[in-house]
Amino acid sequence: MSLRGYTRVLIAGAAMVLGLTGMTATAAAAPAAQQAAPTVAARTVYYSATGYSSQADQAAQIWNSRVPNLRLVRGGNATIRISATNGGGSRAYPCGLGCGTIYIDNRDVAAGNDALRIVAHEIGHALGLPDNYNGVCSQLMSGGSAGTSCRNPYPNATESNRVNQLFAGRAQLAPLSETRVYAG
Repeated sequence: MSLRGYTRVLIAGAAMVLGLTGMTATAAAAPAAQQAAPTVAARTVYYSATGYSSQADQAAQIWNSRVPNLRLVRGGNATIRISATNGGGSRAYPCGLGCGTIYIDNRDVAAGNDALRIVAHEIGHALGLPDNYNGVCSQLMSGGSAGTSCRNPYPNATESNRVNQLFAGRAQLAPLSETRVYAG
């Protein structure tokens, strides 16, 4: 149990005892309320990009701004590798949380799909998110099902919160299929 958990149990016990004696638990709860919430250090995940490099940097900034427990950094021993390809569709091969090989298909971009959205979407798979193919542009993981007019590269609050939970170690990673294709 964490320190926060023990504190809660102690406060609850004190409140029960004080309540039984007709006293209030306000004084006992005050010190716990003044304690700062424990912080989780952001986990650094390194990426490389031999294709769509500027979009990869922009996508990393987007994810970094939305997920406090994650820090995507170019370089280092990259566990997320991004490259361009011709054919086969844009896709990600996740290899664990914060790990994946990503291919951005030049044909998807030539067909009118937004390169930044594709890169941010595929990085989402390496960060533990599945596709949903619901066609909703405000949901990054809807991918190409939102159509070529969708230019939104930002994960919504639900997507961001899920990645934040995964990188805080407070959620289980659902099994991902081996290949994620950006369906246009």
